[in-house]
Amino acid sequence: MPILVFASNINWVKSFNQAISEAKNQNKHIMVFYESKHCRWCKKMLNTTLKNSEVIKRINKNFISVKVLKEKNDYPDFIYSKYTPTTFFLTVDGKNIIRPVVGYWDTESFLSFLDDVKKALKK
Repeated sequence: MPILVFASNINWVKSFNQAISEAKNQNKHIMVFYESKHCRWCKKMLNTTLKNSEVIKRINKNFISVKVLKEKNDYPDFIYSKYTPTTFFLTVDGKNIIRPVVGYWDTESFLSFLDDVKKALKK
Protein backbone atom coordinates (compact mmCIF):
# COMPACT_ATOMS: atom_id res chain seq x y z
CA MET A 1 0.00 0.00 0.00
CA PRO A 2 1.56 3.35 -1.06
CA ILE A 3 2.16 5.99 1.57
CA LEU A 4 1.11 9.50 0.69
CA VAL A 5 3.51 12.13 1.91
CA PHE A 6 2.40 15.73 1.97
CA ALA A 7 4.86 18.59 2.02
CA SER A 8 5.25 19.87 5.53
CA ASN A 9 7.04 23.03 4.47
CA ILE A 10 7.09 25.50 1.65
CA ASN A 11 9.85 24.62 -0.81
CA TRP A 12 11.92 27.79 -0.46
CA VAL A 13 14.69 28.36 -3.01
CA LYS A 14 17.90 30.16 -2.00
CA SER A 15 17.81 33.28 -4.21
CA PHE A 16 15.59 35.43 -6.38
CA ASN A 17 17.60 34.45 -9.48
CA GLN A 18 17.09 30.77 -8.69
CA ALA A 19 13.36 31.45 -8.29
CA ILE A 20 13.18 32.98 -11.77
CA SER A 21 15.11 30.10 -13.32
CA GLU A 22 13.00 27.40 -11.63
CA ALA A 23 9.74 29.25 -12.35
CA LYS A 24 10.61 29.32 -16.06
CA ASN A 25 11.61 25.64 -16.06
CA GLN A 26 8.52 24.50 -14.14
CA ASN A 27 6.05 26.93 -15.74
CA LYS A 28 5.13 28.44 -12.36
CA HIS A 29 4.87 31.90 -10.92
CA ILE A 30 6.96 33.35 -8.10
CA MET A 31 6.05 34.12 -4.50
CA VAL A 32 8.47 36.42 -2.69
CA PHE A 33 8.31 36.72 1.08
CA TYR A 34 10.00 40.03 1.93
CA GLU A 35 11.12 39.96 5.54
CA SER A 36 13.35 41.74 8.01
CA LYS A 37 15.75 40.25 10.58
CA HIS A 38 13.97 41.52 13.67
CA CYS A 39 10.38 41.53 12.42
CA ARG A 40 8.14 39.69 14.87
CA TRP A 41 5.22 39.69 12.39
CA CYS A 42 7.44 38.04 9.77
CA LYS A 43 8.33 35.29 12.23
CA LYS A 44 4.69 34.88 13.25
CA MET A 45 3.55 34.54 9.65
CA LEU A 46 6.34 32.06 8.83
CA ASN A 47 5.49 30.00 11.91
CA THR A 48 1.70 30.04 11.62
CA THR A 49 0.08 30.97 8.31
CA LEU A 50 2.89 29.65 6.12
CA LYS A 51 2.96 26.37 8.10
CA ASN A 52 -0.70 25.59 7.37
CA SER A 53 -0.99 22.43 5.26
CA GLU A 54 -3.48 23.92 2.77
CA VAL A 55 -1.37 27.06 2.30
CA ILE A 56 1.75 24.92 1.80
CA LYS A 57 0.01 22.65 -0.71
CA ARG A 58 -1.31 25.54 -2.81
CA ILE A 59 1.94 27.50 -2.74
CA ASN A 60 4.15 24.51 -3.63
CA LYS A 61 1.79 23.52 -6.44
CA ASN A 62 1.63 26.93 -8.10
CA PHE A 63 4.71 28.94 -7.11
CA ILE A 64 8.44 28.92 -6.76
CA SER A 65 8.94 30.58 -3.39
CA VAL A 66 11.81 32.65 -2.11
CA LYS A 67 12.43 34.62 1.07
CA VAL A 68 14.38 37.86 0.68
CA LEU A 69 15.85 39.76 3.57
CA LYS A 70 15.25 43.51 3.43
CA GLU A 71 18.67 44.19 4.95
CA LYS A 72 20.57 42.11 2.38
CA ASN A 73 19.27 43.90 -0.70
CA ASP A 74 20.20 40.98 -3.00
CA TYR A 75 17.02 41.18 -5.05
CA PRO A 76 15.68 43.47 -7.80
CA ASP A 77 14.69 47.05 -6.95
CA PHE A 78 11.03 46.46 -7.83
CA ILE A 79 10.76 44.20 -4.79
CA TYR A 80 10.44 46.86 -2.17
CA SER A 81 8.06 47.70 0.61
CA LYS A 82 8.31 50.11 3.48
CA TYR A 83 6.88 47.35 5.67
CA THR A 84 7.67 43.75 6.50
CA PRO A 85 6.43 41.23 5.95
CA THR A 86 5.25 41.85 2.41
CA THR A 87 4.38 38.99 0.07
CA PHE A 88 4.72 39.48 -3.68
CA PHE A 89 3.08 37.25 -6.28
CA LEU A 90 4.95 37.72 -9.54
CA THR A 91 5.09 36.46 -13.09
CA VAL A 92 8.50 35.22 -14.28
CA ASP A 93 9.11 38.63 -15.87
CA GLY A 94 8.62 40.38 -12.53
CA LYS A 95 5.12 41.77 -12.95
CA ASN A 96 2.78 41.79 -9.97
CA ILE A 97 -0.13 39.38 -10.41
CA ILE A 98 -2.01 41.13 -7.58
CA ARG A 99 -0.92 44.04 -5.43
CA PRO A 100 1.73 43.14 -2.84
CA VAL A 101 0.23 41.69 0.34
CA VAL A 102 1.52 43.88 3.17
CA GLY A 103 1.66 42.69 6.76
CA TYR A 104 0.81 39.62 8.74
CA TRP A 105 -2.26 37.67 7.60
CA ASP A 106 -3.96 34.70 9.21
CA THR A 107 -4.47 31.48 7.27
CA GLU A 108 -8.02 32.18 6.09
CA SER A 109 -7.11 35.64 4.83
CA PHE A 110 -3.94 34.42 3.12
CA LEU A 111 -5.87 31.65 1.35
CA SER A 112 -8.18 34.40 0.09
CA PHE A 113 -5.15 36.18 -1.42
CA LEU A 114 -4.16 32.92 -3.12
CA ASP A 115 -7.69 32.80 -4.56
CA ASP A 116 -7.24 36.38 -5.82
CA VAL A 117 -4.00 35.36 -7.58
CA LYS A 118 -5.79 32.44 -9.23
CA LYS A 119 -8.61 34.71 -10.44
CA ALA A 120 -6.17 37.34 -11.74
CA LEU A 121 -4.29 34.71 -13.74
CA LYS A 122 -7.49 33.56 -15.44
CA LYS A 123 -8.17 37.05 -16.84
